Amino acid sequence: MPSLPFRAVREGGGEKTIILGAGSADALWNLLSQQDAAESGRALLALGKALVERGATVIEHGGSIVTRTRTGVARSVGALRGRFVWDSGLDLGPTGDVGEVAGKIVRLLGLEPHPQMSVLARRMGVRGYAVDISASEITVTTPLGVSPPRAVRVTCEPRPTDEDRDWFWTHWGDALAEAGDITGAEVALVGLLAAQP
Repeated sequence: MPSLPFRAVREGGGEKTIILGAGSADALWNLLSQQDAAESGRALLALGKALVERGATVIEHGGSIVTRTRTGVARSVGALRGRFVWDSGLDLGPTGDVGEVAGKIVRLLGLEPHPQMSVLARRMGVRGYAVDISASEITVTTPLGVSPPRAVRVTCEPRPTDEDRDWFWTHWGDALAEAGDITGAEVALVGLLAAQP
């Protein structure tokens, strides 16, 4: 490559190494933007295929893909500078982790349960509670014969005030515990179900 005053190099080894050169800073910026758009487009194609394999309906729309929640609400995902971004601004992860991001999206769409939901459901069942599992939530109900009967619906979604880490939430919108804290969620649920109205 001839010597140009402005260069950008991304090391990747072998064919993945990219060297861009330009005669001005603006020209280099344009080249970098074009490279990012091409990489983002490839990543969105791969993500769209991964989502279809997991049962989601996907529509390619310009620089993003659009899919629908279990209830039919349209949601879109874009890619920019090596990251997938949800339409709400939530960072879904790097474009290199297509499988992990696809899993996160189908959980957010309500098409597949969060893995920690199954663990929480199993633990509550062992305690004698009735547990109903759907794709987007579990419903935990007091055992038969307990009066008054009570139930709590639980979802697992990102908590914006905690760097978008996954948390268990009640159907009232109250946070129970971080998704990794199964015991904390279990104790909170037992307390909610034992509370007197």
